[in-house]
Amino acid sequence: MPLQTRSLRLRPLAESDETFYCRLYSDAAVLTRVGPPLTQEAAQGAFKRVLRQVAATPPRSHYWMLYAGVADAPLGLMALVPDRDDPTSAEVGVLLLPDAQGQGYATEAIAALADSVFAVPGLQRLWTRHASGHGAAVGLMRRLGFVAGPGASDAGAQSRWQLLRGDWSATRS
Repeated sequence: MPLQTRSLRLRPLAESDETFYCRLYSDAAVLTRVGPPLTQEAAQGAFKRVLRQVAATPPRSHYWMLYAGVADAPLGLMALVPDRDDPTSAEVGVLLLPDAQGQGYATEAIAALADSVFAVPGLQRLWTRHASGHGAAVGLMRRLGFVAGPGASDAGAQSRWQLLRGDWSATRS
């Protein structure tokens, strides 16, 4: 499902996106608060697995390329990965090129995704995680109405966040 926002165009991941996907997942600056960068070979293998997940019936994950307006060059990637053990829950994540970070793109993309998935029956909860002490991610989660998830502290070092369908609906009405 393609998504559109005021300033973003999001389209489903395609085979032709391998170079950009591998660039994101092998870039230490992009992954600073996520994890260690992958080698080119590992990133290519991960991309192939993601394509299989996206192509499955029903899809085992959804990925979108993020573009600013009508720009031809992507600025990031967003994923929605349903929980295997809970069909009413899914993890959401966004990776952006360093120049695109701090511009509000992740907020806009996740809000569009929440609007889309919570508009139809099914998912009841979106969740996300980030490295402890990642202040920008904490701010992003709070702006979107996510609350600290189980096991997280209130000291600003939360690493798991969740957004419930009812809470999102309440903020949008």
